[in-house]
Amino acid sequence: MDKVNDVGDLDEHEVMESFRKMKRHVGLVYFMNPIRLDSYRNIDDPKYRDPTNAEVIQVIDTMIFIGHCKTDIARMLGLKTASKDKTKVLRKWCDGERDEVSSIPYSSWVHLLVLSGKTCLYNVVPDEGWTRS
Repeated sequence: MDKVNDVGDLDEHEVMESFRKMKRHVGLVYFMNPIRLDSYRNIDDPKYRDPTNAEVIQVIDTMIFIGHCKTDIARMLGLKTASKDKTKVLRKWCDGERDEVSSIPYSSWVHLLVLSGKTCLYNVVPDEGWTRS
């Protein structure tokens, strides 16, 4: 029981804010996300196409709706810039005409989709012939 009392460094407001973000995220993933665009497919899928600027903007807007700011998004994606403006790369991925293909790399695109709840990654283990080393 003493360990329960040792959590004095936890900020109740911070915990509740994290819980609020999690509830919004779960709602987006399971109830509000019926759209499956071709840009959401695996890169090996013949129907895959690179995302447009508008699609990248939409996913970033979803992250903002969940409760993250653009600086948080850049940090979660591991984006590094020499300038103090950490959102410079995000803006670069969204610039241009809405229907133009974005310059976002595939790995960053998939990571952004997963963080926003637009798609889930999973590992498939074959039924036969697979052993753990």
